[in-house]
Amino acid sequence: MKRARKNVNRTVMALVFSMIITSLVAQQPIRTNQHHEMNQEMAPPLPPGPPAPPPIPENPDAPVAPRLDLPDLTKEQQDKIRQVDLDHMKTMTPYQNQVQEKKARLQTILATMPFDMKSADQVAEELGKIETGILKELIRHDQQLRNLLTPQQQVIFDARPKPFLRPKMNL
Repeated sequence: MKRARKNVNRTVMALVFSMIITSLVAQQPIRTNQHHEMNQEMAPPLPPGPPAPPPIPENPDAPVAPRLDLPDLTKEQQDKIRQVDLDHMKTMTPYQNQVQEKKARLQTILATMPFDMKSADQVAEELGKIETGILKELIRHDQQLRNLLTPQQQVIFDARPKPFLRPKMNL
């Protein structure tokens, strides 16, 4: 009985070692040249990178925003939408800068010793006020765009998801 157990153990061990050796032999190391630099011919190919961004249209009349692909937009509507978007970008830039400043301030507070909960709460409140201002501006912008559209276009516009209404886990 003991002898049979020893034979089984030896067989299992031999099988495990043979699998390990087979696995190691199957792996080919990356060869290097004499200067310990990677040989380009022996290096594995790199995985494909992220896809290139879509080219920027050269035609200023070409639709550049998803809302410009609404049906039957007139040239006048497209121009007004572009102007509203530009004004919106001008309004949003200071908000975005303030959010970045408050987040940096909060990061500094979180990393200091001793931790000051009162300061962290104050910055969090200020960040909340800025986020509220951003949401109000996004709603105003959405309604400005909607008011430029015909009733038929408004139905399509209203059916599209509003990114600013999605839950946001990260501030």
